[in-house]
Amino acid sequence: MISWPQSLKYDALPNRLKTTLGYISAVVCAWFAADLSLRIHTLHDAPVALNFAVVAGVTIFFGIGPGIVSVLSTAIIFYYRFLLPGSSSPIAAGSLIRLAVILGVGLLIALLCQRQRTVSLRLRSALASLREHAETLAQAQQGGKSAAWLFNAEDGRIHWAPGGAELLGLPFENVPTLDSLIDHAYSQDRSAVERAVESTRNTGTPFRSEFRVQVPSGELRWLELRGTPSSSHQTQWRGVILDVTERKNAEIALIRSEKLAAIGRLSATIAHEINNPLEAVTNLLYLASSTPALPSEARIYLLNADQELNRLASIARHTLTFVKTKPIHGPTNITPIAESVVAMFQTRCDSRGGRVRLLSAGSLRVNAPADDLRQILTNLVSNACDAIRGSEGLVEVYVFAESEQAIIIVRDNGSGISEENTARIFDAFFTTKDDVGTGIGLWVTKELVENNGGHISVASGNHLAPFQTSFRLELPLSTPSA
Repeated sequence: MISWPQSLKYDALPNRLKTTLGYISAVVCAWFAADLSLRIHTLHDAPVALNFAVVAGVTIFFGIGPGIVSVLSTAIIFYYRFLLPGSSSPIAAGSLIRLAVILGVGLLIALLCQRQRTVSLRLRSALASLREHAETLAQAQQGGKSAAWLFNAEDGRIHWAPGGAELLGLPFENVPTLDSLIDHAYSQDRSAVERAVESTRNTGTPFRSEFRVQVPSGELRWLELRGTPSSSHQTQWRGVILDVTERKNAEIALIRSEKLAAIGRLSATIAHEINNPLEAVTNLLYLASSTPALPSEARIYLLNADQELNRLASIARHTLTFVKTKPIHGPTNITPIAESVVAMFQTRCDSRGGRVRLLSAGSLRVNAPADDLRQILTNLVSNACDAIRGSEGLVEVYVFAESEQAIIIVRDNGSGISEENTARIFDAFFTTKDDVGTGIGLWVTKELVENNGGHISVASGNHLAPFQTSFRLELPLSTPSA
């Protein structure tokens, strides 16, 4: 098939040139049709049949003007080449009647073909406009991270508009029904979507539902599904699905910042009010430890209480003010602090039927302040003790060096952390302990670690056997000159 350059195509020609070509073609085609009628024996009985076909073709292709010229040319050629040679008079009644019939039939054919041409042009224009609208819709869907759909309530199938953004991370052909779309939602969100759909089925009112999906790449997205029954077909719904991840993240960040601001306003008051009783208890402990007849074991207990009281004072100053950035102090030996934390939680783990143990590779020093390191280990070991169950429960604190880093691993064989919660475990105010949890322990822990130049991560699952959950803490080792 020959492909002409755009500049040579008929549609690209100027209108005046196209009109001129139409008139010339009308005359030439009429003359050739008449000439063929004389040469072909089978056309002798109907000499203008081929010309009428030419009239139709010229009208459809060039328009009504060249079509009328083609009719007139046909009449003139027929008169001079067919009627006049066999007629005794150029104005004989029979000849004029036949000429009038040719003109009438030709004009009727031209008018009918012009009507067909008009309908065809309108249809082409409508199709072109529809194509442009479809392309605009596709661009709008891609730009707005959305996908339009049409749902048939009778068979449950969804027809997706072309060009929609693949919000589920896979082609829409893989999501042919509403049920398959709902199956992609997080299990916790499915019931809300199902209730919204059922309400629309029963009442015919528009529905709106937000839910989370995890795409094959592992990314978690928030989607909003909107729909309304069609006014003309109640069994058909139309709607759109939107990616609202950015909006939800902004809402979550706003809520969190508001909570942080509220706690920030309270922190100064709390730190101030708690300071007076802390000083009183410190004095009382000093007086009690100064008693000459105090047993040595009790003196050790009072010394430990004084250390914990000092740590509480540090927490009041730093943690409740969101751990303001401060210069690094140290070096700090990890092992003695880890030993004291393990000893502190030993009784707690024993009460739950489990045990806690320390594995240390020797003396390792880091530049983190001792109070920060103690608070980090306390939060991690406390959570691990809460997770274990029964006599087989085990919490292990493993301290060793790797390259230029001190590695502290706190792991347990408790209930573990679900995959969806693992990604949020360090978020402020996120907790799985609905009865006692505040959701700031691990967040504060992460802030402390990062403020001291370290990194903390978490893993959970059967691949850690015999453990279920493992927190890995990395801190830079102290240099000899530190």
